[in-house]
Parts: sequence; C-alpha cells; structure tokens
Amino acid sequence: MMNVPPHQMPPPPEPQALRAALRHFQDRLQAQEAQFARLQRQIRQQAAELAECREALQRSAEGRARLSDTPALRHIARALRGLLPRRWRARLARLNFASGAEGAPDYRVRLRTLRASGQLARTRSVALVAPESLRRAATAAAHLIEAMGLHVTVHTAMPTAFTDDLYLVLSPRAFAELPPPDRRILWLVESGELAGEWSAAFHARLDGSLAVFEAVLPRIAELQAHGVVQHQIFHVPLTPFTAPNPVRPDRSPLGLPHMLARALHGCGVVDDAIFEAATAETRLDAPALVLCLPEAPERFALARESQRHGALLFPGLRHVEGWKGTALSYRYLARRALAAGRERLVIWEDDARLPADFDTRLPALLARLEAQAGAWDVFSGLITDLSPHGEVRAVHADGANLLVELDTVIGMVFGVYGAKALNALAGYRVEGEDVMKDTIDRYLETLALRCWTVFPPLVGHADHVSSTLWDPTGGRFLSNEWLNPMIDGSQLRLLAKIADRLEGTAPAPTDGH
Repeated sequence: MMNVPPHQMPPPPEPQALRAALRHFQDRLQAQEAQFARLQRQIRQQAAELAECREALQRSAEGRARLSDTPALRHIARALRGLLPRRWRARLARLNFASGAEGAPDYRVRLRTLRASGQLARTRSVALVAPESLRRAATAAAHLIEAMGLHVTVHTAMPTAFTDDLYLVLSPRAFAELPPPDRRILWLVESGELAGEWSAAFHARLDGSLAVFEAVLPRIAELQAHGVVQHQIFHVPLTPFTAPNPVRPDRSPLGLPHMLARALHGCGVVDDAIFEAATAETRLDAPALVLCLPEAPERFALARESQRHGALLFPGLRHVEGWKGTALSYRYLARRALAAGRERLVIWEDDARLPADFDTRLPALLARLEAQAGAWDVFSGLITDLSPHGEVRAVHADGANLLVELDTVIGMVFGVYGAKALNALAGYRVEGEDVMKDTIDRYLETLALRCWTVFPPLVGHADHVSSTLWDPTGGRFLSNEWLNPMIDGSQLRLLAKIADRLEGTAPAPTDGH
C-alpha cells in the first residue's frame, strides 16, 4: 500500500451517496433476515411432516403381521405418499421422469452422447410428418428448414421406412407409430394435444424423443409439471394456419423463423454459422435487450415485466450445458450489434430485479457513460462475485451514485458493453468444461477490460426464481436467494475497496488507466 498526499486525494463522496449506501445494506440485511425466517419455518414444517410420516409408518407396520407382505408394503407406500410434502413429491417425480421408468439415462446424458457422436451434426435430410389438417403449417416450416441447407420432405402419413436423418412429427397423438427416438422431434401444435388423461405411454413418447417442440407457450409449464425436463423443451410457435409469406414474415426474435432455427441449433442439428445466417434478418433494433428463456415460465414472466425503456425480449440460445447457451447468446448479440455498426449494447437478464428508482437512474447513467465513451469498455449494474484481488482505479461521486472504475468485472445480470467488450464477446470460443474459468463472465475477466460499476447497484437479483444456468430443476441452487451471500459479500468487498481508494491506501494504478 502507498499513501497519497492530501492534495492528490479524491474528494470524499457526498452525504447523499453515503446515505444511499447505508439504505442499500439496510435493505439487504432485512432481506437476509426474511430469508432466515423462511428457512426456520420450512425446517419446522418439514420436521412436523417427517414426524407424521414416522407415525404413519409405525402404525402401518404394527397393523400388519409381516412387512414383507406385498399388500402391506403397498399400503405403507400409499400412506407415505399422501403425507410427503408436495415439493418433495414434485422433486421425486422429476427425478423419476428424468431417469426413466426402466432406468433410461438422464436426457442431458443422452443428448451429450448424441452430440458427441456427430449424428446430429451429420443431419442432411429432414422429414416433416403431419396430419392433413396441418399440411400448411408443415409446408411453412419446411420452407424455413430448406433455407438452412437441409433436404426436406412433407408427409401426411407416417412413412413405412425411416430412412431420413431426422423426423419432425406435428401433432404426434395423431399417429400410432413414431420414428426412432434419437431421430425424432415431437412438435405439439394443436390446442387440445394435452387434453385428457396424461398417460405413461404418452409421456414415454415425449421423454424418449430427441426434443419436444411446443407451439403453445402457456403449455410449457404443464409439460414441466408432468416431468418433461426443461432442457428437452423448445418453444417453437406454429399455428395450423401458418403459411409461407415471403413478403412479410415474422422477423421478431420470438417469431417462427428465429425460434425454429434456435431450436434446431439448440438440439445440435445446425451449427453456429447456419444459425447465424438463418437469423440474419431477425429484428434486434432496440435500445436494450432482455435475455430470457421462454422455456422457463416463471423467469419469462419476470422478463416481460422488466421490459422498460423500449427493451426487446431476446430468447437466449440453447445448449445442453446451460452456461454454454448463455455464452453463445452474448456472442450472437455482440456479433449482430457489430454488424449493425453499433458501439454500445445494453443487456439485462430475465432474473434482474429492477428497483423502483431504475427508470430514473438508468437514463442518467447511460448519459454519463455516453459522455465518457472513451473511458470504459463494460459497465456492470451488479457485481456478483468481485475478486479479492480486484482493484478500484477511481471513484466518482454523482449525486446518490458512486461511479467506480475497476480492473475486473464478474456478473452479467445487467451490462452495458462498449466497442472493445463487444469485440471480445464476438470472439468468444466455447472451449473447455470448467465453469469456474470458461463461462462468459470469467472469459471477460481475463481480458483486462476497463470496467465501470455503480454503488449502490443499479439492479438486484430476483430471489425466488430457480437457476437455469446449471440445472433445469434448480437442483444446484434451489433459488437465486442462495446466491445472495455471495452477492452481498461482493458488494461489501467493493465498498471496502472504495473506502481504501478514497482514503488513499489502495495501490496506485500501474497501467496508465
């Protein structure tokens, strides 16, 4: 450490900024106390439920002469099933469906194996099979797939021999026989396809398929409730009356052309170059983008609520490894921005919590960044995991805000990316499997970009939603609130580094920034 002469020390932050910092941590402490109280209630509730299960098991055992008797075991199982907490039953159902009734491997394991074998990437011929009532819809989809360089045929009856590389079956309930599981995608199109009793046979058809395309967005939650894993589901909007329209196709990011290419890319059928060419006309001319997943219903609802300041919803790219899908999404958006001649891109994610003052703070911060366009490469609205070795280069008081210059940045919840950061994102390559160094934010951390952030943070993290980055059932992090200690610790670390800089005890910059 080195001391800075008093006449060279930066001015202290204004009282308004200090009060804002205090309010931020008061709010975070209250949130942590509320989380702790919820956990205590859950523990007490689970203890009571376990006690009920234990008593029921004991009563059932005492009432039967032999526990090895099959009817006795069935009676006990029924009793326990009725007492298990609903969230435990849902979790067990997901695990059972994921492994399959006969011990089939997890869906993600199957897809990883298929991708590694090269079978999906070798796809050259695609057959669309649809009932006569969906011929127009199938023809519209066929034209889009043909534009991706694949040979496509349309059938209104199931072929007698399965000689094509891939089959897309529209309205699969209409067919008694289906193509081989690893070469079929089932596309649920018509409104009544999930009506009636959900049978084990129908689930097996879905579960065994390469993917499930769901045309009706609200039905995705129903599919997941029945145990179809999120990684297997792709929202691909299609109506029975869809027809090719070369004059005015829907070129929004949620339109059929983009979403069909996104789904085939997510399955591994088309590569990055084909996907980028197929979606080159997707409209992304908005001042900001909200990165979201339509296949995650709760998070998608949050994304819709956070559409502020003309922001456009952008459905993130998909990959069997969630963090790779996130990285590919940022790379794609950066490449599109650069191709359009843009020098700045604003992106926030679907689990960003936009506080009440967001609408007033954002325009002011963007104006400040615009005025300092040559002084920064990336701005983060929430530093989620600041390195202990991170260095605060400068602090600027701006009313209730402290604008902070850093030599590192971690956290993609909210970001503004300048020209250098866009070029860095556009050059990202998916290499390695280490989530502690190969993710998109860890990649940015290694590039010595000039990073700015603000304190208090511009956005928060929605506590109640599950992570889509690591596990489709939220198994690694039960909800985002389990990340709060890391985020709050990062903000405390940032505040300490700000204090060191203001007191003149932080190391002086050595690279000329």
